[in-house]
Amino acid sequence: MDQTQRRILGQPHSIPPSQPKRKRISVLSLFSKVSRKLRFQKRDPLKNVFFILAERARDPSAKKRCMAMRGLGTVACEAPHKVRKYKKLVLDLLVRGLYDPVSSEVIHESVKTLTIMLGKTQGKGFGSFFIDITLQTRTLLDDENDSLRYSAFVLFGQLATFAGQKWKKFFTSQVKQTRESLLIHLHDRNPRVAKACKATFRACSPYLKLRKEYSFQSEDDQRNPKLCRQLSHYHPELLQFFYANKIL
Repeated sequence: MDQTQRRILGQPHSIPPSQPKRKRISVLSLFSKVSRKLRFQKRDPLKNVFFILAERARDPSAKKRCMAMRGLGTVACEAPHKVRKYKKLVLDLLVRGLYDPVSSEVIHESVKTLTIMLGKTQGKGFGSFFIDITLQTRTLLDDENDSLRYSAFVLFGQLATFAGQKWKKFFTSQVKQTRESLLIHLHDRNPRVAKACKATFRACSPYLKLRKEYSFQSEDDQRNPKLCRQLSHYHPELLQFFYANKIL
């Protein structure tokens, strides 16, 4: 509470009943100005919400940081058009949460909210945050926590879908580095994770295509024997999909 608010709240007790009329009018005038200011703030209540969430996102308490990430997810779901106005602030908070050094719960909530935002915005306006999100999400694909691993695959699939021409070269390099994880988790111990991985593998398939400069090679030379063996054993339908789309 600032000094003005203290003076306002304390004023009725400090002014005696016999105070001059001029003083009473000045107090009423001050109350009127404050009321107008509060009414103005109510016109954009989400602005206040975002700044409160921003404060909690930087709180030393992991529980409060987690609640902040969850709150951002709720706002992204219920008022996506409003989030666009504060997109840079929201993305900054979510990326901060994605790299949380202490709490996997904060990271998990950040991953889920980023997935929502990618879907709502189709990846538009993410700027360089796209790189930060992709790099960290890759590391989460092998996380020990099943729920976090599942959410990371869903997010990586969204990143593949909305990378666009701007990030195509960068994301292609990331997919190539992630191929081993994708192959391993196609038969993840958790069926839900395996299913998410399969969907992500399909989303990433355009980035696995060979470059044109290698087109002189024979069809057998172009195919990755290890990849073909694993897919034919565990997921023959995926192998057929890759062959049909000339990915392998």
